[in-house]
Amino acid sequence: MQFLQLRRPLQRAAAAAVTTRTTTNIGLLSDSLALLRIDTNAAVQGRRYASVKSQGAYRLKPKRTIPKKLGAKKTGDQFVLPGNIIYKQRGTIWHAGENTILGRDHTIHAAVAGYVKYYRDPLRHPKRQYIGVVFNKDDKLPYPPGMPRKRKLGLVAQRRATESAVQENISPSGIPLSVTRVTEIEPKAEEKKPAARPAAASSLNEPKPPKKELTGGNVVIAALIKEKLAARRAFNALQKQKRLEKEAELAQRQATRIFRLQKDYSYRETNWEIGRLVGDPGMVQGTEKIGSRKAKLRGKRRRDNKKLMTIKMNALARAARREEYLARVKAKR
Repeated sequence: MQFLQLRRPLQRAAAAAVTTRTTTNIGLLSDSLALLRIDTNAAVQGRRYASVKSQGAYRLKPKRTIPKKLGAKKTGDQFVLPGNIIYKQRGTIWHAGENTILGRDHTIHAAVAGYVKYYRDPLRHPKRQYIGVVFNKDDKLPYPPGMPRKRKLGLVAQRRATESAVQENISPSGIPLSVTRVTEIEPKAEEKKPAARPAAASSLNEPKPPKKELTGGNVVIAALIKEKLAARRAFNALQKQKRLEKEAELAQRQATRIFRLQKDYSYRETNWEIGRLVGDPGMVQGTEKIGSRKAKLRGKRRRDNKKLMTIKMNALARAARREEYLARVKAKR
């Protein structure tokens, strides 16, 4: 307190006032205190200071944002459960591989319980990197091509043996469900080739002109022509064989008629079987669906092929005319 510190100056001032005058003068005392510039209220009460410092408002720095916490959450060979986050990313830096799921924000989750594997698969994509999950920690990804897929608990996918349903041929009332009528196919008479005309006597006596030997590039051209003709003959023979097989199948189909039992206890053929008696769709004119999408595509393809063939034939004709013109010019020179 300042009052205790100022005790001695007060005593000195009071002593000086008593020595000069025997009677105390309050006015002179106040004047002496005024000369010392002392505030009596401050000296008595003291001064109070703040005990807690005020805190400013919380503000983020402009260069710092809320962290996104991207990156790997599970390392290689670490055990994960279904649904665990393995990697958080923006964009597909890593792609979902074996037994993993890619979320809509490109987060990769585990689909099964197992161990995490980071790997590359050149057969699947040359540059992409994948994250997968395996059941055994010693397994390596990617698996060899053609290897059976590994499943949980060591199970292997196998084809289930199923018994075909037995088709009943007789209705509950004792009437057969279908009746098959087979007609004999008459063998076709072989087509006789027209006999060759006998050569004239004068032509027989005439000697044949000797064949000219080919030289230079003509030998190569002749070999190419022979190869082309042989390939064409083989193609024509194959097409003829296919056509004969289709004709035989159609004849067998027409000879075998199947009549099925209807609700009114009558026998008749189904509509699709009646249509198959004419031929397969697309092979016989009028059997395809008129106005369907496939029919429109077939018509467009036919028109495009015709247009391309016309362009090709025009180009060949121009090339032939050009060669003929160059030959005439060379002959005149």
